[in-house]
Amino acid sequence: MEGPSNSTTVNPLVIPLDVGIACENEILRYGLRAALNDLDTVRRVQEIPVGADFDAAVLRSVGIVIVSYAEWDTAQRVVPAARAANVRVLAFVDDVTAKDIEKLLSLRPDGFILQRELNQHVLEDALIRVARSETPMPSQIVAELFDSADRMLRRGTHPRYVELSAREREALQLLADGLSNKEIAQRLYISVHGAKRLVGNILLKLNCPNRTQAAVIAMRHGLVRDRT
Repeated sequence: MEGPSNSTTVNPLVIPLDVGIACENEILRYGLRAALNDLDTVRRVQEIPVGADFDAAVLRSVGIVIVSYAEWDTAQRVVPAARAANVRVLAFVDDVTAKDIEKLLSLRPDGFILQRELNQHVLEDALIRVARSETPMPSQIVAELFDSADRMLRRGTHPRYVELSAREREALQLLADGLSNKEIAQRLYISVHGAKRLVGNILLKLNCPNRTQAAVIAMRHGLVRDRT
């Protein structure tokens, strides 16, 4: 695994992280552990057993777990268990999976990294952003999502009228502006749980699997103001 020889500077806004590695591939697991141990933002690294004896309870000892979408069966077990335990998920994706929109979005991890772009700087940045409730996403995946949304619009499969409450419209505008759930909660003076519920309702009403497509749909149909 390539990466800078010296550890990157600690970001003062991020507390040391406890990170779990839930990967079967020994080479990837070894490389991740080595890279994570060199990061000052990581306090502890724990390998999560992912075989037949996988126990979701072990996830409670970490704040972020790393999975590989190349190991799809493992990801299908680990990601839902992590979400149920309020553990954030960072997913590694290869070039083939990056084009499979349905697979990318079905498990709803908290962020993605392309495996071929992996180095210490990219890894640390993704971990920090996931810890801040942001959603790191490589440009290739963003492009695929926009293309998918565009194809959906061209097929005319998306409704042009959606009934949203005043609160949902406020949240949709903030979502389209790129704000995280935590930031939406702060702007609307509600709890993070309330913001998550609002965003979930918006995705359901717009029939969108993710925030990016919801923003595209909202801008295309004039549901939000373009502030660029």
